[in-house]
Amino acid sequence: MKHVYLIQMDTPRLFEVATERPIDAFNRYAGYKTKEVGHAFGESVPYQYCSSVAHFFDYCYETGVMGGQPMPPEVAQKTINLYWEFLTKGVNSTDFIVRRAAKALGKTPVKTVSAQKYLAGVNDFLRTSQMKLNDLASLIRILTKSDAFANVMSLPQTQDRRRTKAEMDNIHNNTLTFGNTPKDAHAYAPGGIPGGKVKSSHVSRNFPTEHVLTLLNGIEDPQCRCAAAMIAAGGLRHSEVWGIRRSDIDIDSRTIRIEDPNFHRNPAAEKAARKLPFKGRTLATIVMFEPFKSLFFESLADYLDVRPTTDSDYLFVSNQRQTYGEPMLLLRNMNSLNRNLNRALRKAQVDLGTISPATGAPYTSHSLRHFYGVWARNFVYIPGRNQMGLTLSEIKLLMGHKDIRSTEKYARLSEETVIAEIEAAERMKALWGRNPHIDQIRSAVYAELAYELSERLAA
Repeated sequence: MKHVYLIQMDTPRLFEVATERPIDAFNRYAGYKTKEVGHAFGESVPYQYCSSVAHFFDYCYETGVMGGQPMPPEVAQKTINLYWEFLTKGVNSTDFIVRRAAKALGKTPVKTVSAQKYLAGVNDFLRTSQMKLNDLASLIRILTKSDAFANVMSLPQTQDRRRTKAEMDNIHNNTLTFGNTPKDAHAYAPGGIPGGKVKSSHVSRNFPTEHVLTLLNGIEDPQCRCAAAMIAAGGLRHSEVWGIRRSDIDIDSRTIRIEDPNFHRNPAAEKAARKLPFKGRTLATIVMFEPFKSLFFESLADYLDVRPTTDSDYLFVSNQRQTYGEPMLLLRNMNSLNRNLNRALRKAQVDLGTISPATGAPYTSHSLRHFYGVWARNFVYIPGRNQMGLTLSEIKLLMGHKDIRSTEKYARLSEETVIAEIEAAERMKALWGRNPHIDQIRSAVYAELAYELSERLAA
């Protein structure tokens, strides 16, 4: 960065390059986010958000919003609103200010998906700062019994936006509710710098089911194999994997618990939690599927045999001489940890020759989380049900999604499942009038599918 210098430590700190002075607005925000770890989000969030906010400050210094003579409010707001264009277009922008800033900062355009992640941190900073300012103004009014701070200025970007009827209908149709949820619970969307929408893709992103076991067994590094098996067996996010602790894993009962600060994996626990004072990290038990569950615990045992001896409760620790036994999560940023895991997966895919149709390159570790959704949707059998697979609502809870639309991107129907159901429907039509039972027809079709899969395996 050109104008600011970020120091990644337990609580990130930001300084001006020109004056070497600390930037108080950033540092207060970083302190607040760090203290909130475990209450509302995982341990990796402060580092991800603070990095995004630091780059936003660099943009503000370059464009004159900060660091120089105060801008007219309307000009400053317009410049802030151009940050999305700065991220996605950079030097290709038609706006002169954005183009000049991108050139000066050496900023190359990023894809919409990445830009949304960067913007999420910036918007959280703006909303949090506005909230803290309002709280301070209220406290001053109470202490001084004065209305001098009755009208605190705020950025228009931070004001909540009322959702349209179409948006509300979509939320109600795709959201699970528990208890007496008010009808206007989702009436307003959080404010923030406007961004773009990610175009939906219908290309499969899950690692091929027929090669998953071979992939996991082919990863040489014990730490990477353990991490990859954890994602495949339990559908964990990268941040959840690197932040897991040994005390979260019960080897005897073969269970894993992870941080669930927003109760996405266990919504029913939220009501009970509100009645009690905060007792520590909010955890949820992960549902793992066989045979990947057994493979994970085998990989875990192999990793624990070579894991550095340390007092740290974090599962994944460094084996390097200078940082021996220190938690990987605190030594390297999330992108660096994921790159190392992806390198191990690429090496294991050399003989497999697997290529992702979405990227034209070998699959990354995130494809294993997609695999978990596909496996749950197509290959998990619940006794008493007349078809294979869990429902989207069930998978949404297992994967910790806030919106079921996210689940739909992961838990896609497999080609075999679709063909089997179509075949069952066609046979039902052919036998119409002979009083056939659809479950009997479906069982015959799936028996044929099982035989065909066995033949493929033998070949």
